[in-house]
Amino acid sequence: MLASQGHRPVLRLLAGEASAAGDHCNSHWDAPLPTARPADRCEPWMLPSAEQAELLALAATEERVDFSLAAVVVVERMLIEEDLRLAGHGPALTILDGAASATRVMVELSEPTSAYLRALEGGSAAASRVRDSVRLPMRLTERVGARTLERLLDARMLRSALAWERAAVLSGRTMSEWAALAIAALEAV
Repeated sequence: MLASQGHRPVLRLLAGEASAAGDHCNSHWDAPLPTARPADRCEPWMLPSAEQAELLALAATEERVDFSLAAVVVVERMLIEEDLRLAGHGPALTILDGAASATRVMVELSEPTSAYLRALEGGSAAASRVRDSVRLPMRLTERVGARTLERLLDARMLRSALAWERAAVLSGRTMSEWAALAIAALEAV
């Protein structure tokens, strides 16, 4: 429903300084959990391999996240990994895993963002269904188009990708922005 029809979503800001362990998730969200960032505009991409889709669905089920959400975060994480390796920063990948686990809430989270964060933390109890396509954020389109989607869908990276995306959300950034700033901060030390 549109606001003009009498329905306005309630945005409740959640205070900063909560830990990444779930203090921020006492949400009153009553809609299905989001499968992408609330502000992302997404477009469909056909999955290149049924085998990869099944492996990702198994990993998503294990992590209790939606298949589409798993695909989005793995693709962005793998894009970051490729960029870092090309720039000679391959060793920073393990440092980013550590930085992600230490992240605290740095910005106030709106109700939709809090619901997205809950989805990233395993808010889905159902098994993840294999699909033949996923909806990827348009901000990744050119980066994915320059590479093959098949190379980016590495189910083994899901746990790390979820941690990086949670850290990014908690800091009010995209995963790509968060990773670049985390590496810059480490290099400044």
